[in-house]
Amino acid sequence: MITRVLEKYKVSMTNLAVTSYAGLPLLLGMAKSLGLEERLNGLPVKERARGYRPAETIFSLMGLLQSGGVALDDMDLLNGDEGLRALLGKFPAANTVGELLRRFGNSAIHRLGQIQLETAVKVIRSAGLKSVVVDVDSFFVESQKSDAVMNYEGKTGYNPVAVTCAELKMPMAGLFRPGNASAMANVAGLLERVLEAVKGIGVRVRSDSAGFQADVVRVLRAKGARFTITARKDAAVLETIRGIKPECWRKYEGGAWENRETEIAQTVHAFGAEDLAAHRMIVIRWKKTNPELFDKEPYEYHAVITNMDDWSGEMVLQFHRTRQDGSENVNKELKGGIGLSKLPCRAMKANAAYFQVALLAYTVFAATKHLALPKSWGSLTIETVRSRLIRLAGVVAKRARYVWLKIGKGYPYMKCFEDARWRIIGLSVEIATG
Repeated sequence: MITRVLEKYKVSMTNLAVTSYAGLPLLLGMAKSLGLEERLNGLPVKERARGYRPAETIFSLMGLLQSGGVALDDMDLLNGDEGLRALLGKFPAANTVGELLRRFGNSAIHRLGQIQLETAVKVIRSAGLKSVVVDVDSFFVESQKSDAVMNYEGKTGYNPVAVTCAELKMPMAGLFRPGNASAMANVAGLLERVLEAVKGIGVRVRSDSAGFQADVVRVLRAKGARFTITARKDAAVLETIRGIKPECWRKYEGGAWENRETEIAQTVHAFGAEDLAAHRMIVIRWKKTNPELFDKEPYEYHAVITNMDDWSGEMVLQFHRTRQDGSENVNKELKGGIGLSKLPCRAMKANAAYFQVALLAYTVFAATKHLALPKSWGSLTIETVRSRLIRLAGVVAKRARYVWLKIGKGYPYMKCFEDARWRIIGLSVEIATG
């Protein structure tokens, strides 16, 4: 019974190869089926004369992050798991993983980022998506590492930006930037790489105010992408908003700001560049609840620019607002669920490599959910999948030239486990011939 207390039972060790991570080989099998082993071994990092190849070390780090490890020292937990070692072999030690990360230069980091993007596109095409919603969002990772720098809010850390596939809640690409980097830095180049990689797939792009720049709009127009971008409320934008005639404002009937009495209007905004035409700007406003004493502006504003001229203003705002369910939730998962809240190294380049491995680990997790597991699992967080599948107890035995993984009869997701295993085995053939 549950009420039995600790002194009522005894503890001893066993020679059986028991594992607490019986589901982890599914995710590493998915990584292999996606062709990552060969690609990672081709990274331009100087290899040691003896020891682990890059793919072995990176697969081990991905497995650590997927299983819930929060520090490189947690590699000891995987190595101490007799059953997991019997299934997958010996894992590299924490200092071996750290040594590999420190061997990454700019070229290798860029190549690892390209592998991440190509893998994400493979997953999108394998999922049969003909169009995707791509979200752009930056987020801050606080850190006290020696090379971390302070941002304008006085926080010390790093300021990465990630591009996310909203349908699969999966990162596609990202850049690791110093903490004092502008939110707008390198966004245009990152988006150009992503849009080039998804040729033949319809794309709608949503971005926070980091994308409110002429270079980003040029890229989106050149690639034929439809977009919505949060307008940064600079002097030019506020002047345009104040120029909207009173009779152009009407009550907002959408559901994005349900707890406020809001009004909506439309106007146009131009960046002032000769090669860029003015774009439609949709503005929503509400009265300030506690205006400051000398504040002559009675309203708060939220504005979005778009080229989706066939949509109503309410539809555009509602579509743009649901970014929170895409990129923002994925970024929370990366920080809280996949190990980005605690960076392992003191060097910027090593942490940049770790960031790309974390993106790759989450992409493989998303691929497993959407390509191998039941459809109902598609919205589950990594914590839920860990408790259901990854952190699964089992006993490993060798018999008749086979390795047997024995799982308890009461496990409720056994059919999901077996179906996923065979689906992953067949997936490598599908991807190779697709």
